[in-house]
Amino acid sequence: MEKFNIMNIAKLLEKLFKAGFNTEKEILSIQLDDLQKIPDISGNDIKILIELKKAIRNKKIIAFFSGKEERKDENGKTRI
Repeated sequence: MEKFNIMNIAKLLEKLFKAGFNTEKEILSIQLDDLQKIPDISGNDIKILIELKKAIRNKKIIAFFSGKEERKDENGKTRI
């Protein structure tokens, strides 16, 4: 999982909240047309949004923020 700058994530979240996307369900429902409703969205913001949506879908929000992915070792234990 790619690591994004926490400040850039926070700025994107603020833009989403101001545009009315305040829940996981609303963020997951964002389509291309909805991007026009988000003021000053950049290409990097869109990249972060795509990864954020994947993280929400997979219930891996902390991994998204940390940039580290969980994996199973040879004994079946979860590792970062």
